[in-house]
Amino acid sequence: MLRFFKINDPYRLVFIFFLLVLIRIGQSFFVTELSFYNLKWLLLGQWLGRGFSMYSETFDYTGPIAAFVYKWLDTFFGRSQFLHYASSTVIITIQAGIFNSFLLKNKIYNESSYLPAFLYMIVAASIPDFMALSPQLMSLTFILPTLGNVLRRINNQVTDELFLSSGIYLGIATMCYLPAVVYFPVFLFSFILFSNVILRRLLLYLFGFLMVFIICLIYFYWLDTHRVFLEYFLLDGLFMSAVSPISFEESLILVSPFAFIFLLSIIKTWMSARFTSFQQKAQQVLWLTLLGGVVTFLLSNEKSIHELIFCVPIICYFWTHYFILLRRWIFRVTMPVLLVLGLPVFSCFTYIRSVAPLTISSTNVFHEGTMLLGEKIEVYSTVAINTPCFNEKITEKAFEGINYYASASRIYEIFIKIDPSYIVDELGIMDQLEFRYPHLADHYQKVNSNIYRKISH
Repeated sequence: MLRFFKINDPYRLVFIFFLLVLIRIGQSFFVTELSFYNLKWLLLGQWLGRGFSMYSETFDYTGPIAAFVYKWLDTFFGRSQFLHYASSTVIITIQAGIFNSFLLKNKIYNESSYLPAFLYMIVAASIPDFMALSPQLMSLTFILPTLGNVLRRINNQVTDELFLSSGIYLGIATMCYLPAVVYFPVFLFSFILFSNVILRRLLLYLFGFLMVFIICLIYFYWLDTHRVFLEYFLLDGLFMSAVSPISFEESLILVSPFAFIFLLSIIKTWMSARFTSFQQKAQQVLWLTLLGGVVTFLLSNEKSIHELIFCVPIICYFWTHYFILLRRWIFRVTMPVLLVLGLPVFSCFTYIRSVAPLTISSTNVFHEGTMLLGEKIEVYSTVAINTPCFNEKITEKAFEGINYYASASRIYEIFIKIDPSYIVDELGIMDQLEFRYPHLADHYQKVNSNIYRKISH
């Protein structure tokens, strides 16, 4: 199996893509339930596709570029779980190609092959919640070419464009997923530590990074929503207390196969491999990249299993060394079968056991016209989204602002646009809203402890 990919032929990426499709078809028979975050990103796209603005009319911290992708996928194709899966499949194939390309160009290995791309696909497809089109996955797509640029610079390839494009890539990655900002100082340190750079090129690197952020800021300033963009995306995106959908013990189970592969590959590589000076520097850069992935996880306010995607490059780097260095035929036959075939299967079954299916409310109120004031968006798993509340803490903060004119005006416009037939108040704020907005008190009648029905006039 591996011999087929030990050939320097770009068309091997076509086979990698079709293998990934087959793996995901097989996984889809076992995983039928949507995770919370999968559903959230689908609903976010549907909500924004209805014409609502991010941040000002959407109480969430998702990066603006990722939200833009979700919105236009829904606008052109509708709320499609399959399309998210297909998009993530294409992105992983692109990432595998980028990863393999800069390894080949910089002669990281003594052999030129597409084995790194194949192993990248296997590991990425085995990440729990493997089909998700996550902001983390989008972000990594732009971190990888920056990593390639760092290796090019260490390999004495010097152009102003290299530094400018690196900053732009990292700016886009950060606007997809804010904790990815960690990679800016990581790669800056790599440029300085492993090569000689002049101040002008470092300023180009900084300019490229800030340019993407400033463009996003100008866009939201044009919409007069730049303040909520800065508050929800920047402040809450980094400093809001973390919430993990799975326990620490469940996380260890999910991470265990990747940790085993990583340790096994490191031991084999350090015992048998011989590196040139450049290859040693490249390995050190990859270790710094892994450190960036760890810090990204610590900064994340989700602590979700999607963060594992940032560890894929260094796992594949050492895993490729492991397979190149295998000499005994028994290991050359058995290890690919055990690891390459076993990893996706193990991840699939551990994901099924560790991630509980979404709990749907038993109330029969939820239909196309019901507005939820709360974070339990899983009630919209079978109907169209009808609430701006995607994060409970940001939602509470938003409704605390109704004593201020600008916030009160935005919230009132949301109610007018939605014009819900029912309001389910899980936050206990409806009395305060009716006091602030007499229109609600005149048009909605309380029919249960937290359910309000629109009065027909």
